[in-house]
Amino acid sequence: MNIPDLSRIIDTYIPIVSYENYYNQLQQELIPPIRKLQNEDLLNWFSFLIHSSEHLSNRESMDNKLYIHLRLEPKNNVTIDMFITKLPKHFIKPIQVPLGAISGLDPSFLQDENWAYAWKLLGESSEWVLSLIESHKKPIPLNQIIQFLHFITNPLLLGGKCIFFPNGFLPF
Repeated sequence: MNIPDLSRIIDTYIPIVSYENYYNQLQQELIPPIRKLQNEDLLNWFSFLIHSSEHLSNRESMDNKLYIHLRLEPKNNVTIDMFITKLPKHFIKPIQVPLGAISGLDPSFLQDENWAYAWKLLGESSEWVLSLIESHKKPIPLNQIIQFLHFITNPLLLGGKCIFFPNGFLPF
């Protein structure tokens, strides 16, 4: 994954249709367009997270829905306007937005205190998620996903197991 140019980011989103079919939605609505943009040598970097409407740059009414929130950077030789025309219709309201700080991270620990390095890692984790889904038959058993997450936490010496809390989070 490349280090993104934080001034050339396209911000868009896809409503999550069903929590039960989320991986199928990624497989049908996210992976093919991302791979197409990559294969056509148009995409330099991407990331996605799950967010509520409050994180969508005021483009959706405040609701209780969750969205696949995408950030995409076109290759340097591709204009922003041309890139947006290459996005599928279900990538809703694409706009150019600059990226900066990532909540919860301290830039003083980043190389050159540059947020682009943090966004690069976020992009790598997004690519990893797509690769995980592409490399499995469906549905992927939860224990299989947890074991793969262990392969990330283990080499960081963050415990022998990945901790998972069904239907919730451990409050900090």
